Amino acid sequence: PVQGNERFPKYGLYAYSEGFITQRVQQRVFTGAPVLFVPGSGGSYKQVRSLASVALRKGIDNNWQAHLDYFSVDLNEELSGVYGGFLQDQTEFLELCIQEIARLYGSRGRSIRMFIIGHSVGGKLAQAVVAQPGTRANINRHVAGIVTLSAPVDKPVALLDHYHHNFYDRIEQAWRANRSAPGESKSSAPTSSLDGILFVTIGGGIRDIIVHDGLTSSRYADLHAMTHNIPNVWLSVDHLCAMWCLQFVLVMNRFLFSMVVPQGRGSFGFVEGKQDQLDKAILFLSQPFVSTLDDDDDDDDDDGRKPAMLKGQELLIQHHPEQEDWIEDIRRSFTEKHRAGLERTRVQMIRLVPDKAFHRFLRVEVINSEHSNWLSGCSAVEVYGNSRMCQKATSLTNYTLPVPSSKFDRFGALLDLHALKRVHPAWTHVLVKIPRTIKPVQFSVDIFNPDERVLNLTMPYWFDYRLHTILQDASPDDSFYRINIRGMKHTYQTIALDLTAIACGGVKGTVVVKVHVPWANGYDRYAFHEELNQTTVYIYPPIEKPPEGEEEEQEVPIQLDVHLTPGCKYRIRYAQSFRVSIARIVQQHLVLLPAHCIALLLLAFKEQLSQTAHDDPAFVVGKLRSSLTKPGPLVMLLASTSLIAKFLTLFKAIPRVEMLATPLVVTILVHFASLGVLVIATLGLWGSIAFCANFAHKIILRLIALPIPVMSSTFLSCIHKFPLAIAVLLIAIALTACGGVSLLCAAAVYFVLLSKAYEDYLENFVFHTARKIAARLFGAREQTEREGKRKRHRRRPANETGDELMVINFHLPLFFLVIMLALLNVPSVITWAKNYHYANTLQPDPSLVPALIVLVCLAVLWQLNTPRNVYGYELLAALLVIVAFVSVLYCQVHVYRLNYSIGLVFLAITVHQIIAPKRRDPEMEMVAEEKEQGEIGQQESEEKEAN
Repeated sequence: PVQGNERFPKYGLYAYSEGFITQRVQQRVFTGAPVLFVPGSGGSYKQVRSLASVALRKGIDNNWQAHLDYFSVDLNEELSGVYGGFLQDQTEFLELCIQEIARLYGSRGRSIRMFIIGHSVGGKLAQAVVAQPGTRANINRHVAGIVTLSAPVDKPVALLDHYHHNFYDRIEQAWRANRSAPGESKSSAPTSSLDGILFVTIGGGIRDIIVHDGLTSSRYADLHAMTHNIPNVWLSVDHLCAMWCLQFVLVMNRFLFSMVVPQGRGSFGFVEGKQDQLDKAILFLSQPFVSTLDDDDDDDDDDGRKPAMLKGQELLIQHHPEQEDWIEDIRRSFTEKHRAGLERTRVQMIRLVPDKAFHRFLRVEVINSEHSNWLSGCSAVEVYGNSRMCQKATSLTNYTLPVPSSKFDRFGALLDLHALKRVHPAWTHVLVKIPRTIKPVQFSVDIFNPDERVLNLTMPYWFDYRLHTILQDASPDDSFYRINIRGMKHTYQTIALDLTAIACGGVKGTVVVKVHVPWANGYDRYAFHEELNQTTVYIYPPIEKPPEGEEEEQEVPIQLDVHLTPGCKYRIRYAQSFRVSIARIVQQHLVLLPAHCIALLLLAFKEQLSQTAHDDPAFVVGKLRSSLTKPGPLVMLLASTSLIAKFLTLFKAIPRVEMLATPLVVTILVHFASLGVLVIATLGLWGSIAFCANFAHKIILRLIALPIPVMSSTFLSCIHKFPLAIAVLLIAIALTACGGVSLLCAAAVYFVLLSKAYEDYLENFVFHTARKIAARLFGAREQTEREGKRKRHRRRPANETGDELMVINFHLPLFFLVIMLALLNVPSVITWAKNYHYANTLQPDPSLVPALIVLVCLAVLWQLNTPRNVYGYELLAALLVIVAFVSVLYCQVHVYRLNYSIGLVFLAITVHQIIAPKRRDPEMEMVAEEKEQGEIGQQESEEKEAN
């Protein structure tokens, strides 16, 4: 139970336990360090099981000395990722949970601090709860750190309602005011500052198709890591796999256990200092040191990173020459394998040779070494037996990095021997120490000139997908290459790097590629492939290159460190990957599709309304499919939006245009994709109306499912005869249930009306065709001409067009707008259905206002015989163009704004149909004048006769 939970009966707080430990939890006895898990959109509190179960078994193995207490929040599996109306309630309940967990620890509850692990939107909730106004200080003292897993931190995946936008904006303002970005420091930090909370963000990588890697980092994060770069994980995980991937679960629990410290008798908590926590996070979740291949002048290395680290605290390694074999090999590149292990400790000596370019860089790698300080340097001036040696050596552990492998413990290092010699002039050798073991061990040494191992390539043009070869035959002794990629700055740009082992000489190929993007901190990525003769690695930037970096493009290319298997000859080729580029565009820019679809539909509708000249007596509506396939609207939208966007940026008072963040190639592809969707949907709808109208009626009868069949058919006939009453019923549904439900029902009713109009058109078409055939067969041409004259002098129908097909053409784009509006509000419908047993009406309802506007307009349009033969269609067409451009400029990211764009279009069309003056028909006026003159003449003759 949670105090104050009366307001949130559908939420709950759980503690995890198994077996005999459950009794302690039922008695509310908690002595470990608390960890609170917050699930994401549609997530369950049971998803904590993988993390908590591993931690529980670790606590049992520790004799319950150091352990974690896992708690989990039940948020009713609400889809908070697509519906933001519940985000504030969830944040307030999470605040109550933190306070309740602190009370569970009794007397030490006031000082207890916990870690919050938030998955997906749960990570954003964890960020929001510490930024709550009013109670921020009380909550912050109980939160030691926040870890987000695959969470859209600074930007949401899609803004489908304004509640999401307000929620993110409020959190951004609170963190900006109370949190310093990494590298910054505030002169006067307030007491409620968020700087004392460790904030770690973790992304899943390319396999996470829901939250792509560019959304998982935050400008306020102390550390950002991707699972494919975390030591001992090395894998990309999908959105849900992040919570149960064993490799990642183990690393996360190791990180949390490393911070557990005793707090009183039999009680444990997390270490207090944030710097200590950050050091542990770097150790377990990131690379402790990243060495670089520097081709600059030697003098620039004196103040570089590597010498600076060497000047710090040095760790000395004691050697025992009587138990070791000291071996110096003059070969520059070689590999030693000992499948049966080593009987004695081996110290491999690598000489420092200054002033020789081919002896500048050293790439060394060891497999299954059981010694952490396996790399060191010293001055080997002492002699033991027949070998030179040194009693003490300085550790170079800060240069070593774990290398991905699924079978072995593998470590590597990249050293600039010339820089090392300048910092330590007395040193003569670098030492690789491999202790005695019965396991199979292997180490490889590769000394090279960096100029010979650096390959440069340029990103091909968007239309170039040819396969290029950058290395035809690598030497079997070469184990390392650096590839610099220039011109790659957009997230959709992808290169497929093909590495093929031509000859391996009996060994199985293993390739490790490390991708480093200079402008994306924390996004370094390892890709490793074992026992494969051919490997393809896909290279892409996780985030867009900042505009200010364009001038430095030649200085900061994307860097690939390729580690090859010694003894294999490799060929390296590359090509632009069309498949992965399209996949990246779909993943990151699919949310732009609704805005472009609506913009193209409005421009096509404008073309339909522009079929009639201003002075024509009768109004004509064009066909939607013909208007869509015209190149004019598409070219106008493509050419004009970029110019308008750049022009609007000159005015600071105008909001920032969203289109500037989208590359031009992506915009063109989204345009054509939207056009294809609309054309296919138009053809499908015409086919449904023409061939499936009767079938659709039967489906609607089934959906109505009234107990008496006569009532169902009566209700269907009411749709045709009394559309105003049906519209009023839909408005009532919107007010009492959910606006999205009423919009879906309105789309079904609209389809029935359109199919009925098409049936009337077919009847009239068949009737008129039969009359013409009869006239030609039976020679009744004169009678037909008389009927035609009589028809011309008759008053036009109420819609003043007399063409049912034109009525369908007019209502077809409106029907599409209703469908799009209903689809945009489907998340509200799903949320209403999931929470129906808690409340009949969705509160709050982001779809209510747009639904009411559109339904009121439909009530008028359905009741009137539209389109009417009136003036003002030119102004209406101009408004449609304006709304189309606004949709592309301001509604691509803020998708919820399209609701109001569609509502504005319906409102304008309805007002125009009501108040616009009728067009004047000269023939009708002449007939009316002749009739009036005839009546006047007849009246005068009657007066004369009377006189």
